Formats: sequence, structure tokens, C-alpha cells
Amino acid sequence: MIPSALPIILGTDQGETTLLPGNVSQVWKATGATTNGAVDVWVEAVPPRLGPPQHLHAHHDEFFWIVKGTFLVKVADRTVRVSEGASLFLPRGIAHAFQNVGTDTGHLLIGTLPGGVMRAYFEEFRLLFLSGSPDQQAISQVEAKYDVVFVGPALDG
Repeated sequence: MIPSALPIILGTDQGETTLLPGNVSQVWKATGATTNGAVDVWVEAVPPRLGPPQHLHAHHDEFFWIVKGTFLVKVADRTVRVSEGASLFLPRGIAHAFQNVGTDTGHLLIGTLPGGVMRAYFEEFRLLFLSGSPDQQAISQVEAKYDVVFVGPALDG
């Protein structure tokens, strides 16, 4: 894909917001639609004790930068505690999970390469939960559609 010829310049509070279950929010800074498929980038606000189950992406690399807070991160068989300024690059196919182990809402800058699927994944996932408690089959269908494979439970830090 050819990267976008147009620059994207957004202020601190600019970008479209997605609200997820558990009071997790995302502010989208760039998407596959705005970068010609190059990257998806968002800031995720994660309340204390929350984070996704262990999962992997078969076709997407992922980058994290801890903007605020302290997180427990599991990458493959390694578990580490990381705080502001730490970064992680996760090649595709590597199982990972994180949990905010601080007492305040933490913030992560997250990017996936190539872009183009994560915004749609989170929007569809959000709609599943808005309509009630979705069954595992519905969740699995959304996961498969957007290259998210859950491989274990959430962390308990």
C-alpha cells in the first residue's frame, strides 16, 4: 500500500472516540482509512484492574507506549511490570495481554501494522456488548473476522 500523501495533525483531545465495556475508552489518532492501510493508532484509557485476555494477531504487528500508569504485561511466557515511557513491540503471532495495576486510569498509545482492521473490530465488539451479553459464538466470529485470537485468560495482577 502507498502511505497517505496527507499529513494527520491532531491535538491532545482530538480524534474519534470509542467507548468499550468496563469504561475503557479509545481516541483514534489514525486508522487504515486515513493512512491508506499503513497503520491504526489510538490512545486507550484503561481503568484500574482492567485489560484484555491473552490474545494474538496472526497478521498484525503491535506497538505499545505507556503514556500514564503502571501495567502488568505478559508477552509469550514473560510477565513484566512497565510504567510511563516504556514501550513494547510485538511481532505478529506473539500472545500478549496487559492489565492496569495502578490505582488511577492508565493510558496507552497503541499502534497496529498494517492498519485497517482494529477500529472496525472494536466498534463491532462494542455493539455486541451493547445488545446484551453476547454468546461465545458471536464473540468468536468477530475475533476471527478481525485477526484477534484469544488464547488465555485476562491477567490478575
